[in-house]
This record gives sequence, C-alpha cells and structure tokens, in this order.
Amino acid sequence: MHSRKLEELIVHLGSHPSVTNLGLTKLWKLIFFVDARALRDLGEPVTGSEFIKYEHGPVPSRGEKHLRKMTRSGEVTTTQRSVGGKTLNEVKATRLPDLRVFSKLELGLIDEVCTELGRKSATLLSDLSHKEPSWHYAPMREKLSPELMAYGCAEDAEGL
Repeated sequence: MHSRKLEELIVHLGSHPSVTNLGLTKLWKLIFFVDARALRDLGEPVTGSEFIKYEHGPVPSRGEKHLRKMTRSGEVTTTQRSVGGKTLNEVKATRLPDLRVFSKLELGLIDEVCTELGRKSATLLSDLSHKEPSWHYAPMREKLSPELMAYGCAEDAEGL
C-alpha cells in the first residue's frame, strides 16, 4: 500500500472542483474507482489499497485509519450536515494536495474519475460498485480480488 498516495488522494478528492457533497461513502467509492481504473488502464492501482466488501460497496482497508490521522492533524475536516434529508459526514481538505506523488498518467486518470463520477450521489456510486465483479463475488467483510478489480464490469457483457 502506498500510504502517502492514499492520503494525498483523500486531500485531492476533498478539494477537487468536480467532486461535490463528498461524504465517507462517496470518498471510499471514488478511491475504489480510481484504483480499479488504474489497474485496468495502467496495470497497477494508484494507492495499492486492499478493499473490503461492505454493504454499501468497497472500502479501502486502511482508509478509516488514515482519515482519522489526517483529521487529527488538521489536513482534512469531517462535518455533519443534511443533504436531501440524509446526514452527510462531509470530508473537506484544509490544505492543497501534494500532486507530485502521482505520475502524469495517474493524475489524468484521477481527474477523469472525478469528472465522470464526482457529482454523482453516494447512493449511485454504491450501486455502480455493486456491479463490479470484485465486489459482487467477495464474501461480506472480506477482501476484494485484485484480479477481478482488473476485470471490471465493462468486460462482463451479460452482467452479473
């Protein structure tokens, strides 16, 4: 796992102009989609995180630990607010990300994911993640298969 890349990605997502209403569920799904797309397009994930299957989709195994550390150090804030009748634990960056930790290809891929998915709801992103073979075939609260993450739902013509 690339802890520094995970933390800088959290900061980047928390300040990216294409990402709105960034709550915890949405944060974890965006990180999953960045890593899954990087596996498919670049041959390796950006953060190197292992993902665990939860009801609302995949979550990076060390995500909560890093987010707590970053909140304590003041790099990000989490604030509760109501959005559409639901409580959002909004994540915002309090500093600029150090984008030097990412390659040009990784940055381009991250921006593509943010532009494509950053304004979508956490519910929609969860639903999209459930169509991924890596999430679908993993037992609940177990690790997702990196091989299936690389496979993706686009290659599953018949659907799950």
